[in-house]
Amino acid sequence: MSFNYLGREILTDDEGFLINADDWSPELMNEIARQMNLTLTNEHLTIIKVVRDYYAQYATTPPMRSLIKLLKQQGHANLADSITLASLFPDGAAKSAAKLAGLSKPVHCI
Repeated sequence: MSFNYLGREILTDDEGFLINADDWSPELMNEIARQMNLTLTNEHLTIIKVVRDYYAQYATTPPMRSLIKLLKQQGHANLADSITLASLFPDGAAKSAAKLAGLSKPVHCI
């Protein structure tokens, strides 16, 4: 699958995850959010940054428990619970944050 963004063809898998992580940019993230019917807030951006940083270090996305733990460790306790994450990402925090971060689908996602 693919979509056109600023005159470029952006390749995605059948669930909308980027095929080429190098295509990612903050502007493209906003387009993906628009396609997901999400309005990104500072809270979303914080979580997406944590996910991207984790991926840069471990070459995988964090499972939900690890994401919650990381948010707490990094001073974002207000975001570090499954209810808050679910309210920010109704389609699943780990999956949606990875998609918005330009990463592949988390291996632990159904």
